Amino acid sequence: MACTVELGNDEVYYWTYALHLQYNYFDHPPMVGLLIRLTTANLLLHTELFVRLGAIVSAAICTGLVYRIGRLINNERTGWYAALLYTASLYCSIVGGTFILPDSPQMIFWLWGLLLLFKIKQAYTKEQQATQLWLWFGLVAGLCIMSKIHGVFLWIAVGLYALLMDRKWLLKKEMYLAIIVSVVIASPIVVWNVQNNFITYTYHGNRVNLNGGGFNIESFGRELLGGLFYNNPINFVLIWISVFSIGKLNHNKKDVQLLLLCGLPLILVLLGISMFRDTFPHWSGPGYTALVLVAAIYLDGKLPKHFTRVPNSIKAALTLIFVVAVAGVGVIRYYPGTLSTARANNLGDGDFTLDMYGWKQTGHAIDSLCKADIANGTMPSHSPFVVNKWFPAAHIDFYVVPLAQQTTYAMGELFDLHHYQWLNKYKPALKKQDDAYFIMPSNNFSEDHIAYYKARFDSVYAPVTIPIYRSNVLCKQVFVYRLKGYKG
Repeated sequence: MACTVELGNDEVYYWTYALHLQYNYFDHPPMVGLLIRLTTANLLLHTELFVRLGAIVSAAICTGLVYRIGRLINNERTGWYAALLYTASLYCSIVGGTFILPDSPQMIFWLWGLLLLFKIKQAYTKEQQATQLWLWFGLVAGLCIMSKIHGVFLWIAVGLYALLMDRKWLLKKEMYLAIIVSVVIASPIVVWNVQNNFITYTYHGNRVNLNGGGFNIESFGRELLGGLFYNNPINFVLIWISVFSIGKLNHNKKDVQLLLLCGLPLILVLLGISMFRDTFPHWSGPGYTALVLVAAIYLDGKLPKHFTRVPNSIKAALTLIFVVAVAGVGVIRYYPGTLSTARANNLGDGDFTLDMYGWKQTGHAIDSLCKADIANGTMPSHSPFVVNKWFPAAHIDFYVVPLAQQTTYAMGELFDLHHYQWLNKYKPALKKQDDAYFIMPSNNFSEDHIAYYKARFDSVYAPVTIPIYRSNVLCKQVFVYRLKGYKG
């Protein structure tokens, strides 16, 4: 899948993080950019596979970690079941385990943090020192936050466990040392936001502000059903059966309680927010991975000790994720035309598969157009591609710019441009009377974009239309506008 499907909107946008490394970005902390920089050998390997390689390696490491946690808190069979359920999760294997997102590195540190918490708990049970384990936990939790801010829920789990289950933890000075370590590790996020007027929190605050709105049934339903689909419906049912059967589990109750405190707060907080504001279902993914371990404990306890086969429920879950993966690749690459009903200038609008299809065709076609324009004097060489929104700007940067040997230049509002506002400082500024191109796929078509550039250039010429085909059927069009005479 990683080498047969083009990069999606978010993936190719996170690739732009790796172009010029920062210690924080407009949307997220820096770990995903560092990971892409590493797996692409300092951007030398310019293919989808190497951009996504960090996600695949992360998923492999996470599968091992979830196995170790299951084995540590119960037995080897529990670890095996947990690893299989983790693999069967769409979120774990594909969303964050094949496609490159901040969740990809986050999950390593999230599960590593869970493993360390159980080692700390066991050390205290045996009346052993846990200073070194706490310091490791502080480091790992800090790196989890530096991957995605959701990492703070590791510390929320610690706080809840100490307050509700074992108040002796509150007397452990090593826990406070670990807090200091996490704060130091995550401090670049705060420093960057101080330097940039806390723009990250302004942006995310606008996304999840709970004031002034009524109950949002659409968002709540999407969060709830997204949790079911992203974590695999079979996993989802097993998880909630096990959670509601906690009183019947023949296992150390404090282990299960710690898992619940690592998983439920994130899930419940996001469900609460979704009642009023839009959320994304994959945000709750780390919470569900903690509950996967509860499901594994439940399955192990329900089966005879001599049972060595894979339970039918897990076989069904693995079969489902395999079918979804194969079908997904098939639809993206081979579905004839578009899934959308939109036509004319908006052909393909609403078809999410087109975010990951047609960009290679687009790159080659625009390269030929630019070369012809330069040869016949229609456009000067090195005319930039102006962009006014982060998507499809990042696709243009990845698939078009390397072929056409042009650059992109961002014009527009900060909340539309995101990281592109910062990328501008590495590019030559657009000067008065400069010419440029504007690229707009039909599935992102808007007359407002045309009006925006008409107000800023002397002339905006009728577009060149590039048809994009899937299985020999037109699926979308790409409109290339020549913009003449920037007004400055």
